[in-house]
Amino acid sequence: MRRPDSEPIARPLKLYAAGHVALLAGAWTMHATGSMLPMALAASACLMLTVPLVRHFLAPAARRRV
Repeated sequence: MRRPDSEPIARPLKLYAAGHVALLAGAWTMHATGSMLPMALAASACLMLTVPLVRHFLAPAARRRV
């Protein structure tokens, strides 16, 4: 049985995991091609996909501050 409060964090965690999958794919592509461009693009995507998780954890603090 799922907890009712686990649903809001499911999407940010999926995006975070997708970012790390992109990072691993970029690392493999960098190894296969010898170019650093795939790793740079994957690292950028990973960083952007981490933002929703960070916002999720910062939201309670922002609500308390108001």
